[in-house]
Amino acid sequence: MAKSPKKHIQFVSPENYIRQKARNLPIYKCLINANWKREGMAQIAIARQHTNGNLTFGLYMVDLFCLGVRDTFYSFNRPESEFDDLVSKMSDGLEMISVDYELVHNIIYAAIEYAKELGFNPHKDYKSVSQYILEEDTDEIVLMEIECGKNGRPLFIQSDFFTEAQSKRIINQLEKVVGPGNYDVISGYLYDDEEDFDSDIERERYYSKKKSDKAFQFKIQLANINNPLVWRRILMPANATFEDFHDAIQIAFGWEDYHLFMFSPKGFGSSPVIELKDEEDDFENPFSRFPIEKLDAETLTLAEIFDHEKQTYTYLYDFGDNWEHKITLEAILHQSIDTPVLFKGKGACPPEDCGGAWGYENLKVVIADKKHPEHKEMREWLGLEQGEKWDAEEFDLQSHQEDMEYFFSDEP
Repeated sequence: MAKSPKKHIQFVSPENYIRQKARNLPIYKCLINANWKREGMAQIAIARQHTNGNLTFGLYMVDLFCLGVRDTFYSFNRPESEFDDLVSKMSDGLEMISVDYELVHNIIYAAIEYAKELGFNPHKDYKSVSQYILEEDTDEIVLMEIECGKNGRPLFIQSDFFTEAQSKRIINQLEKVVGPGNYDVISGYLYDDEEDFDSDIERERYYSKKKSDKAFQFKIQLANINNPLVWRRILMPANATFEDFHDAIQIAFGWEDYHLFMFSPKGFGSSPVIELKDEEDDFENPFSRFPIEKLDAETLTLAEIFDHEKQTYTYLYDFGDNWEHKITLEAILHQSIDTPVLFKGKGACPPEDCGGAWGYENLKVVIADKKHPEHKEMREWLGLEQGEKWDAEEFDLQSHQEDMEYFFSDEP
């Protein structure tokens, strides 16, 4: 009897895995800030556990007073320690308590329904991915009464989360739907007084969002990675900061921003080093013969470093795995853009924490060889199901473009 041909299944991306299979994973942990009911703002974390012990999880910022799911973040097949770290950052010192899944389910769905009645949709990432970490909203979930709004009417809390234009659009929508006098607006953390700013730099950044009259076209390529090469081509406003550049590179490649970074002319030991001034791990090469000049990525603009075409620079991400990105300024364009634009790229982003360039090359060898002694363990670490494979060629340009547009958008 002839054997049936083997079925070839393309690797399922983390986003597609979550959409298709996350609900099959058991709920591992649900957390919420203890004061959610009084504050009307719920910081929710929901984690599901893989058979390898790692977690796929969603984080949700839920506004029960007005806007519903205001922000969300998801991550796939990560160690529990990373889940704990992200929850700590998200909650920002709030007391987080463990609760049953039914409570957070009801809170999220109730807030979404209330916001929709007012004309506000959930965060884009909720609609595309993180809703699938929740169970479907069916009669199998115990229905709980969750109060939305404040004192029977919508309450919009203005804060520095919103620009002035965004706040006006939200208020105009409330005017349109419920009418004047039928909603409340209070100021939260807006910078109302000069003394509210922590520094002159913060004041300048808040008030001077100016459009640049030049754009830089960069090609950014991962060093020491072959078959295939991994690179991205990005347009950046000349007045963007190096922190903006870092964010754009993370999104363009598909990194998860778990680790420290720095820019420098030629990597470790070269000067100046451009990094965030408040990074805890202040790296300096002990073998360098010369003092290292440190510049602040939060305030330094690209135009202060890049001044001629073919100029090169280095971006280092994760000082353990040492992902080295070679940056080339291909062109200086005399055009005005507001935000970064990703318009080309090749190759999949390596998995976080896989051991750097050498580890990634070894991973590809192990995954391709079913007889390799580490093959099964590596598949489990990647979270691959039976028949799935790691596709080193995979790069969804449109998806990354949408992520870039959303991250740098002024839309609420």
